[in-house]
Amino acid sequence: MPQDQVQPEVTELSERLCQIVNEIFATFNQKNVTPPEAGTIILALIHRLMGVLADNPDSRRDFVASIIEVVNRHLLESLEGDSSPPCQT
Repeated sequence: MPQDQVQPEVTELSERLCQIVNEIFATFNQKNVTPPEAGTIILALIHRLMGVLADNPDSRRDFVASIIEVVNRHLLESLEGDSSPPCQT
């Protein structure tokens, strides 16, 4: 696929996923879910997804790598003093 077609698709996917993330956090707020509870929910979702991906080791490895990347990026940003996550509204 040509590069000029890839960028709009990536942007569309990113916007769609950010909308879903924002809706999830709005639901957490409506239900008065605390940050530690939200973290537990997210960890439970990760655990379930790892089970779903058990039969697909390449996808599972990619998913684990993306989790590690997110954590590493957060740690680096914390050290640099810029810890504003994307999709935060």
